[in-house]
Amino acid sequence: MRVKYLRPSLASLLALTFCASLLFARGQFWDFLGCTQVDSSQDHGQILVTRRDAHVRTIQMRVTGEAIFFDRLVVHFEDGTSQELRVSERILPGVRDYELLGGRSLKSVELWYYRQPGGHNPRVSLYGVRSTEEEGQTLAQGR
Repeated sequence: MRVKYLRPSLASLLALTFCASLLFARGQFWDFLGCTQVDSSQDHGQILVTRRDAHVRTIQMRVTGEAIFFDRLVVHFEDGTSQELRVSERILPGVRDYELLGGRSLKSVELWYYRQPGGHNPRVSLYGVRSTEEEGQTLAQGR
């Protein structure tokens, strides 16, 4: 009787371990960086990054609630520089990834958007993938 339950449990454990190792190998561990509630009376908002101890190479926006038409994102870095990302698309509730130039510490992300009045105000959460230390060192040496 025990062998009957042991095999599926063992197979599940092995599958979970394999999936976790694939995610780790691809560097797909997302750090929470901050969030904001989109206000339909405004045309832009800002997410102040709460975690500034890591150099980020990719950001991910997670939209919940209703769809938003994003015009652009302006990513502000701790070193005083910024990077504008032209989005120009309607983002349905879900996830979007954006690659950044080099791996730097983030200060904030400005969201420029259009939203139809009425309904609920969507929430935008920001996550980031840390860059490897080599990318951060290369960027620092290039300055």
